Amino acid sequence: MAADRADLNQLSPALLTKAVLRAAGQLSLEAELPLLLGLSSDDIARLQTGERVLDPQQQEWQGALQLVGLFRTIVEVLGSVERAKAWLNTSNDTLGGRPVDLLGTADAERVHRYLSSVRKHELRMPPSSRQH
Repeated sequence: MAADRADLNQLSPALLTKAVLRAAGQLSLEAELPLLLGLSSDDIARLQTGERVLDPQQQEWQGALQLVGLFRTIVEVLGSVERAKAWLNTSNDTLGGRPVDLLGTADAERVHRYLSSVRKHELRMPPSSRQH
């Protein structure tokens, strides 16, 4: 995931803004964007209308990098956006809850480490996540 973040850090503010909005939309996380990016609902609305882009000097940039990195990893691991959405909303015993509920908390990094371990084949996804 570190390589993904390095690639993402090369994006322009406009491109990362577009990528994070697209990732949030595809994962049905639009309502969580204020929490995930540390922005007000008004700021999110300005991002969506193109009146504003993400600021690389603010914490919102790191939140956007995490969300886009999560999107890339989860779709790679699970094979589709539909499976990714289902996994995010299903209780995970290893994580101690639904991954979506952990994303806006101090435990968000656990979700990223878990997915990274799955991608490296150190862990396996629960059988229900692997079925279609």
